[in-house]
Amino acid sequence: MKKILLLTFEYPVGKKYCGGVGQIVKQCRVNLLALGYKAYVLISSGFQKKCPVDLLEPDDSLIHYNNLFGFEKEYGWLGFDYIIQHFVNWTQQLRKVKNHKCPRPKIVYHFHSILRRERESGFRTLNHFLLNQEKMIDIADKIICPSRYEYDNFCRYFPNFSEKLTVIENTIETFPSSGKIIRDIRIKYGIKEDDIVAIYVGRLEKIKGAEVIVSHIPKLLNRHKNLKIFIIGRALEKDLYSKLMRALKKYPQQLFYIRYLEKERLFQLYYLSHIYINPSLSESFSLATHESALCNNALLLNRLSVFDKFRDTALFFSSQEADGNEFISKFKYLIKHKKIRRRLSQKAARIAKEFLANNRLKEDLVKFLKSF
Repeated sequence: MKKILLLTFEYPVGKKYCGGVGQIVKQCRVNLLALGYKAYVLISSGFQKKCPVDLLEPDDSLIHYNNLFGFEKEYGWLGFDYIIQHFVNWTQQLRKVKNHKCPRPKIVYHFHSILRRERESGFRTLNHFLLNQEKMIDIADKIICPSRYEYDNFCRYFPNFSEKLTVIENTIETFPSSGKIIRDIRIKYGIKEDDIVAIYVGRLEKIKGAEVIVSHIPKLLNRHKNLKIFIIGRALEKDLYSKLMRALKKYPQQLFYIRYLEKERLFQLYYLSHIYINPSLSESFSLATHESALCNNALLLNRLSVFDKFRDTALFFSSQEADGNEFISKFKYLIKHKKIRRRLSQKAARIAKEFLANNRLKEDLVKFLKSF
């Protein structure tokens, strides 16, 4: 039975915050286990060996190490058949693995966004992140790309490494609607039957377009007293967080902030919502957009090429507009027109269901690993 080590900075264990990358790593692990591989997950956001790490074993046991030395002493890198990197740390260690005499583990870089593209979109990417991503591209024997959109970007930025590249599209973990949980949410937040519920899921930072929401939703909340807006995600920028806190105090019955929700409960909030907002300036796939579409939300999206699959099933705006007029007008349109919301949500749901039906993550992983 072959052993695979997945490297990531996040994973949905316990009550800890976990974003989209961790959710994708989970789906990869689940499918690898189902295929008969012994899949381990090394979890750490650290770049130095003294930083703590956690190891999730195939039997779901979670081992904590005070530093990377503890993991290396007990397991080491060479005991695995494959190492699949989902982050950009431990490049020095992986370079040593690459240079080790055969046999050695096959090294795969499964990237989730191209950091050069994110920086051009306005993200304040740290230089060592950019450098380490390019090191990983060089070190990896093969590279997994999460979408056709990002494949084209990779070939544009790194044409000399395009022969390493394989597209394995992300998949979606789904949960059925729970009437009980939805009723509990309605009661907790005072949501009435005639209320309009909108949801944003993502980090609270400018690259995710959170500034658009925080700056302009007060105008909507003032005008539409039956509008409830949920903002779900970790706050990474103090100025945006401060603005949000001020808005929460002003609209305690209409605006709600939740740092993190476990996926099953998040899905119930999707089912309860009418409008999903994604003002992001940079996406490589957007797990939350697919999830919300699957749950019959009308989509209100920033104009990005990655959203082309939803081009006839959503309303679009530009997050670059300083006054936010287009965002506000499109949002108002969805609030006022129930039939339009329903028609768009039904179309988007069909797109998401078709994507899910055609997704072949398990089959693609088998084919990929056998290609070595």
